[in-house]
Amino acid sequence: MIRSIICKTTLCLWFLATGGAFGAEPLNVGAASNTINPPMGTFLGGYDHNRKSTGAHDDLFAKAVVFDDGKEAVALLVLDAISIQLFQTDEIRVAAVSKVGNAHLKAEHIVVQATHSHCTPDLTGLYGASPAESGLSPVYIAQMMEAAADAVARAWVSRRPATLLYAETICGDWAVNDSEAAKIDNSVTILECLDASGKAIATLTNFACHPTVLDGDTTLTSADWVGPYYRAMGGALPGEHLFLQGAIGAWIQPKTPERSFALAELYGRDLASKVTTVLHSAKALEGTAIRFSDKRFQMPLTNETFKQMTELGLTPRNMKGGSVETEVTWFSLGDAQFATHPGETAPMFAEETRSLMKSGPKFILGLGNDHLGYIIPPAYFDEPSKVKYADYLVSMSPGREAGPSMMAALKSIIP
Repeated sequence: MIRSIICKTTLCLWFLATGGAFGAEPLNVGAASNTINPPMGTFLGGYDHNRKSTGAHDDLFAKAVVFDDGKEAVALLVLDAISIQLFQTDEIRVAAVSKVGNAHLKAEHIVVQATHSHCTPDLTGLYGASPAESGLSPVYIAQMMEAAADAVARAWVSRRPATLLYAETICGDWAVNDSEAAKIDNSVTILECLDASGKAIATLTNFACHPTVLDGDTTLTSADWVGPYYRAMGGALPGEHLFLQGAIGAWIQPKTPERSFALAELYGRDLASKVTTVLHSAKALEGTAIRFSDKRFQMPLTNETFKQMTELGLTPRNMKGGSVETEVTWFSLGDAQFATHPGETAPMFAEETRSLMKSGPKFILGLGNDHLGYIIPPAYFDEPSKVKYADYLVSMSPGREAGPSMMAALKSIIP
């Protein structure tokens, strides 16, 4: 460990002294976090109706990291939340830009992602007292958005020259595909941001698995296994630690021989151990320049349940037509590339997205900027009897063309 720290410090000093890789300007990075715990009695999302919080088992966070190369800036905001809807993302963006007060950070360059723990407040409206009643809490949402925007602003203020390193490993012991066992992506991709002294500013970990060790009987709010992951990482490394959810649709779940906080603790610590171990051999990114592109598009919508959400007033979002507006984003930090998926996507879409990104470490941000349920292969609609749980996954999907329309949009923005 000591040798690793010395090597990283030497690398940082060389990188910053030479202006970064290939003579580029040093990248400035800042990070910050706020708790977003709800009051007791808030409706929880992800399982049954009328499930209200009775307290907190562990803190929920809004965690932000900001990257600035002097010409472009991008912020990544991760929420311990069941979901994030596009209209909520837009409100957070506006509030964050107002707090930052610098036109260099554009609203659309703030990428918001949910970890998808099922022991967090309902942000979709689906989980109220009954199927006909919204579970959205305006008071909690306002508090959450304020804390999230403030985290971005404080991350902006804390920017300082940084070196970016990456590492890759596998976590294949406890994350499985309950629908198609052979189709599983257990890869873990990590980005470490170090200051001039070699001290971590932020560590980003991209891995695909539902935080659903805890079941619907749990009424204490919790980030599930992501919470123990954060605590273990915090005990091993300084700085902020962000978990970037991957493609978890079609059903990437943890093994659950029991539904306990103890098992969640075991899994979170296991992932942290794998990450900290592989970081000893992390490599420097090539380049420091930021590139960014995004696209709003109309995703085809054929699921009547989605339309009824608007008709019943469960959500302020308009989903009554034959399509719904959503968004995909791509950005790069040097040769590291990131792409968002607006929902819970099947592993095949992660593979297709990575194939569009030709070089460098690749990060798939599931539930990125939006959450439109399961985005699954067309085959699930064509032959549901051949896929376990396909009927349920189809019932919570925008429709057969959701995946192809998302991929078409990504192909149009990834260079």
